Amino acid sequence: MLQMLNINKFQINYKNLIFVIILIFIIDVQKIEAHKPFFPPESNSKEQALYINQPNISQVFYFILSEEKKEFWFELSLVKGHNLILDLGAPKFDDYQSKYPNLYLYYQDENDFTEVLSYTSDNKWGLSEFHEPFTNTYSWVYVKDRFLIENEGTYFVRVTSEYITDYKLWFATGIIEDFGISDLANFAGTRNKVRDFHSDTKDSDDIKTSLTDPPTSLENTNNFIGIIKINKSVIYVLILIIFIIVLFLYINRKLKQRLR
Repeated sequence: MLQMLNINKFQINYKNLIFVIILIFIIDVQKIEAHKPFFPPESNSKEQALYINQPNISQVFYFILSEEKKEFWFELSLVKGHNLILDLGAPKFDDYQSKYPNLYLYYQDENDFTEVLSYTSDNKWGLSEFHEPFTNTYSWVYVKDRFLIENEGTYFVRVTSEYITDYKLWFATGIIEDFGISDLANFAGTRNKVRDFHSDTKDSDDIKTSLTDPPTSLENTNNFIGIIKINKSVIYVLILIIFIIVLFLYINRKLKQRLR
């Protein structure tokens, strides 16, 4: 009888331990950071502006400006008090270090279309470097700013280039990290796509084709893959969970055999 009580006590502790392990894993998973990349079609005018329907979600948009298409437009509907993130960068190519794109923020109401702020070669934010460890890509960052929205309404971000050669750029906004199961499932392909964008060995025409294949729609963010920067501790926790579960199952089996 005493042995039976010890077994029951062990089984209860075993269940509690599994619960604690799962809880630890859930907490640790919160450390996973997701940054949704988008490879949108061309948006070369205000009328064709790419609408960002979830401006709070952390996301990055990759595009190429050229001599023929020197502008890229984004449209956002923002509420008062929104902390608008304005990050503009490019792959860390040597010739990009001496270049500088232009970024403008506009506000539109019923009567007017007003420039709110701008970053140009005459009004530079400053050049810095950025390394994304999970894709192992390097970037120049031209603008890294935050702007507090005081008037609710429609805003436009316009990025322009004064150069005759192709200019690969990315624009990032949003602060909430968000990703889904489909993001994890398709992560490898998107990771390669981001790496290709940061490579200067591919032909520009091939890169342009890859940016718009397949066509994208911002209405369904689950179709896009977050760049998952997985904290190494998550992997360690997974291994630990598997090991402990196997160990306790083995011990539990041995204890049951003794009762027979």
